[in-house]
Amino acid sequence: MQVEFLIDGHVAATRTLAADGQVRDLAAELTLQQSGWVAVRILPSSHTNPIWVEVAGKPMRPSRRSAQWCLKAVDQCWLQKNGQFKAGERAEAEAAYDRARATYRRLIEEGTDR
Repeated sequence: MQVEFLIDGHVAATRTLAADGQVRDLAAELTLQQSGWVAVRILPSSHTNPIWVEVAGKPMRPSRRSAQWCLKAVDQCWLQKNGQFKAGERAEAEAAYDRARATYRRLIEEGTDR
């Protein structure tokens, strides 16, 4: 199977791993030119959470495209979940989604075009 190492959502390295149920070491040397995130995925089944990497003391600024995707994902999640909250929990949940939306809108403004 193909294992992809990602930097900010772009494939930075690919390795082949035998899917035989054995635990195996897997490594790739990755170089980040600027702060960002790193993850590993096996399409279409698996994706790790990101590991955030800071380079030269400068905070990560996502691409606008990535932040826009995240904002759409928050909106889609809300559409799927909003009817499932208990009446007493809905306002708090909606406020949390609104905070996430505000964060992604700010990141869209601050983002890069990479």
